[in-house]
Parts: sequence; structure tokens; C-alpha cells
Amino acid sequence: MPSSSQAKMTTVTTLFTPTVMVLQTTLFLTAWLTIYLLIQLYGPYPVISSLTRYNSRIYSFLSLLLLLLILSPYETLAREAYHLSKIYEYIDIFGVVAAGGHVGLHFGFHHTTTVWLTFVRVLPEGENEGWRWFAAANAAHHVLMYAYFGGWNGELMRRVLVVTGLVQLGLGMVVDAVVAWGRWYGLGGWWRMAVSGALLGGYMVLSLMEMRQREEERAREAKLGTREGGKEKDK
Repeated sequence: MPSSSQAKMTTVTTLFTPTVMVLQTTLFLTAWLTIYLLIQLYGPYPVISSLTRYNSRIYSFLSLLLLLLILSPYETLAREAYHLSKIYEYIDIFGVVAAGGHVGLHFGFHHTTTVWLTFVRVLPEGENEGWRWFAAANAAHHVLMYAYFGGWNGELMRRVLVVTGLVQLGLGMVVDAVVAWGRWYGLGGWWRMAVSGALLGGYMVLSLMEMRQREEERAREAKLGTREGGKEKDK
């Protein structure tokens, strides 16, 4: 007879059926829209920015614990915890919207679909080879990224995050390609890696587009500042 802990772990895994996944995504999008409409009516809540910063510090620490769990022998628990962490990250969207911020395409698409990536790629028994590679790299990236959002920022950290962000995605795509190739003949389940790799590729493209847009905005601001400085000298 399985222990109570084993029963709990089985329950967590079997809870996430396709129907439940569709339902929880629908609830997430509904909550997102509801918060947005409330902010349009009553304005943003200034306290949300502080709460989001504290949440980022907490999640940075939790990401470190998650990384250690992913690297531990407790594979089933680690896979479930990693999947649940993607649901927890919905808070990022809620916080930005409640503070009156803008949710870009990369941010919105990423946070809406990562839970589907882990559902397809990480949770299934026997068809998840190599899941630890991206999960560990992703958790390590989140340790730094949420520390940055929590206040440990600076130009050096920003540059480090650009590298770690792209490296984790590239690593995940390579591992997915290798595992899919190995499963192409006989084993089946290669489509899971194809879905995961496609999503990771989408994140990378959107991330690069976002970085390019930010660089263009900085260039425009610098150019505008130079012009205004020249006008002041002419006075």
C-alpha cells in the first residue's frame, strides 16, 4: 500500500489533466482581464509595486530551493514542484497589471504558456528524458532574475541576465532536439520535445525582439537628450 506522501504526489500529478489545464488557464486569463478592467476604472494601486518587489525576493530564494530539489534524487517531487512554480508565476502578471504597468508580448506569452510546456514536457512519466537540463538552468536563471527584480539590480546584473536567459533557452532547445531525435524511431513521444522546443524557440525570438526594441528606445532617448543639451548651450 502506498504511503500518504506517495498518494499526495500521485494526486498532484493526476490533477493536471488537459481539462484541468484548460480550466486553470481560462481562470488565469479571466483574472488578468478582471484586474486590468478594475485598474482602468479605479487606477493602479501604488502599494502593489512594493509587494511585487518583496515577492520577487521571496521567489528568488524559492527558486534556489527548487534548483536544489531539481538536482536531488527526488525526481517525481521535483517535476511536480517545477510545474507548480509556473502557476505561481502568474503572480508576476497580476502584479504588473495591478500596478498599472504594461504586459508586453514576450512577458504575456511566456507566462501563459510555460505551464503548458511543463505539462507536456516535464510531468509525463517515461517520456521526459532530459527535463532536468532546462529546468535546472531555468531555476538558476530565476534565482538571479527575481533577485534583480527584488532590488539587486545594476548594469552588470542586467547584462548577466541577458546571457543566462538566452543560454537556458538555447540549452533547452538543444536537449529537446537530441531527445526527440532519439525517440523518433520506436519509442514515441517525440512530439513532446517538439512542442517544448518550439515554445522555447518562440521565447527566444520574442526575447531578442524585446531587447532590440529596448536598445532602440535607449538610442532615441540618448539622441533626444543630446539635442536638448545642445539647445541649452545655445541659449
